Amino acid sequence: MAKRLFISFFLLCLVLGSHAEAKYMTIEMKTGTTISFLLADNPVITYNNESLVVNNDIKTTYSFEDVKNYHFTESFATGVNALPTNELRIVWIDDETIGVQNAQPNSIIAITAVSGVVVSQTRTATDGISTVRMPSKAGVYVLSVDKQSFKITRKH
Repeated sequence: MAKRLFISFFLLCLVLGSHAEAKYMTIEMKTGTTISFLLADNPVITYNNESLVVNNDIKTTYSFEDVKNYHFTESFATGVNALPTNELRIVWIDDETIGVQNAQPNSIIAITAVSGVVVSQTRTATDGISTVRMPSKAGVYVLSVDKQSFKITRKH
């Protein structure tokens, strides 16, 4: 089930990324390493034995356990670039936890059900970083960080 969800998410990102005129697919590893593939080269992305495989090459095979995330960018990533301090970043840490980075210090982070009930809430530390737990029940929620809100979905 998780593999099917991961594949669906990737295909959705690929379609949305092509509309945003993205030029690279960038893979961020948990070690901090980033790898970029030029989309104009038409990289072939497949999944094999719990691994992300690019162009059917053993050198570009990455275990899902080692991949932090992947996304589409306008520029080539040769390393982990520092984000501007004003750019809020939401990161899925695992199935149960969402990380918030680059928020204002002491910001309120809340997850609210569509019924209006706050199901999880915390504050960022002085460095603007925090984590918030996802609800265990499947459904649609709103993640709010200060005045910004994001729709998130829990499928299982």
